[in-house]
Amino acid sequence: MWTLSDHLIQLLCMAAILLGAQAFSRRANARRARAEAQRLRHALAVGLPALRKLYEDDLAAFSRSDLPVASGRNQIGLLRTLFGRLLSLDSPEIEAVMAASIAAERVETAMAIGGVKVGGAGFTIPKKHEAREALRAALREACQLLIAAEEILTPNAVVDGESAAAQPASARDSDARRIAYTE
Repeated sequence: MWTLSDHLIQLLCMAAILLGAQAFSRRANARRARAEAQRLRHALAVGLPALRKLYEDDLAAFSRSDLPVASGRNQIGLLRTLFGRLLSLDSPEIEAVMAASIAAERVETAMAIGGVKVGGAGFTIPKKHEAREALRAALREACQLLIAAEEILTPNAVVDGESAAAQPASARDSDARRIAYTE
């Protein structure tokens, strides 16, 4: 016959098993969430620099004003596919990515308003001074915000093929890079 202590022991064992299973499940879910956030960071660490380099090339095209500027619309479309997973990132990372995305949209809008479409992914540099300066300002702002997002997402990352320690101090200094876009 079962005594009260036997029933209590069974209940305590069941409670221990249930609590252990819940703890294991929480740990596995937390590990999955961290892995998802890391995969998203890696995907953004590829897409954001590609868009920044495209816009840096567009800024360089202003010195050769006869060339068209390339649109980043396709790259923005690829980045948008990742936006549904942004909630797995930390708040500052989400804010940085969204700010960079909004700045990229401003660039695309300035290109469409000021220039004439050339082919499927390019625009002429606007002839009007106001439109030209609006596009240049939008490109500079987008580059700055893309750099900021890259730095927040990958603080110890490899930039342009070199580790942060192997780069010259001027390349590591993000303020120097940002100043270059404001001149």
